[in-house]
Amino acid sequence: MATRANDKRLQELKDKGCQIYSISRLNTLHQCNYQAYLNYVLGEKQKPNIWACAGGIIHDRLEDCIHHRGTKEDLRKAIDDELENFQLLDIDFPLDKNGNPTVRNNWIKNMTRFAEEFEIPQGNFETEQLVILPIHENAVMQGYIDVIEHNDDGSVNIWDWKTSSQFTGSHLIEAGRQLVFYAMALENEGLRVNKVQWVMLKYYEMTWIQKNGKPKVKVGEWRNFTEDNLNVFEKKLLELGIDEVDVDMILDKAKKTNTLPDELKDFFTARPYVREYELTDDIKNETMMYIQDTIHNYEELAETHRKWEPCDCKTNSYFCANLCGYGGKTGKCQYWTEYCETFEKKSDDDDLF
Repeated sequence: MATRANDKRLQELKDKGCQIYSISRLNTLHQCNYQAYLNYVLGEKQKPNIWACAGGIIHDRLEDCIHHRGTKEDLRKAIDDELENFQLLDIDFPLDKNGNPTVRNNWIKNMTRFAEEFEIPQGNFETEQLVILPIHENAVMQGYIDVIEHNDDGSVNIWDWKTSSQFTGSHLIEAGRQLVFYAMALENEGLRVNKVQWVMLKYYEMTWIQKNGKPKVKVGEWRNFTEDNLNVFEKKLLELGIDEVDVDMILDKAKKTNTLPDELKDFFTARPYVREYELTDDIKNETMMYIQDTIHNYEELAETHRKWEPCDCKTNSYFCANLCGYGGKTGKCQYWTEYCETFEKKSDDDDLF
């Protein structure tokens, strides 16, 4: 990823005075104007985000695997090694409401099980490819595609590794714009995009054939794989004529290892969950309108020097405390600091009575 900043195409555009945007930059403006101001106008340094840092490490190891520069064992080892390094740098997952490292533990369980189940794909792949899409005379969109798969018919598939939770509701549309932008950028280069998809590393997809002959698909978090499927596993083991006592022993072992019992591997298939996103003309038009409108708003703010309004700290408290590089304990966001001080003052007042 270090080579990103050195790409000659981007430098040439900058030298011509062209403004370079990305989906993440536009999303920042929608999430919090003030965050965009600190980052892109003042150039204030942000505190690294644990989600981005940890996800970046996994992205790098997966890239190594695809190009056969590394193995799945390297991926598994990197999870433990890098998380330890992040803690030394005071970069860690948020604690739960009881002060326990539940979020961290669950993330490790999910990613560890993913690493154990991951199989290096075979095919013709490119990784971390820069794409550039012109928007208007002085503005372009840029982004880096995790994986481009070249199909035998000349089309391509776009893969995007995701360590986040599932996308639902409006968040699905927001996340989908990145995939759609990638597709439009490749189409602008003359390529035919067959499909765009996320590889949701946190989740498994298990498939099996039911008694009626129809396939069944179930999606869940890797950390809960065996617990989620105990009933269906038990039912199948009994159907195979295995004694109840032996079934209990098999399931007990499966719970301890959180794996599919050997006796069932001919009947169930578990793999990382690949979620395809719809790619239609309407969706492409919505994405382009979002890009154009947001760039227009950003440029208007920069030109008029109007106030860059912060997001509502109360309704966005999790974002401000854990995801914003200027929030939390950094002290760089005056609005978050003021919001936190209201709680401190209330606590002091309570002590008086």
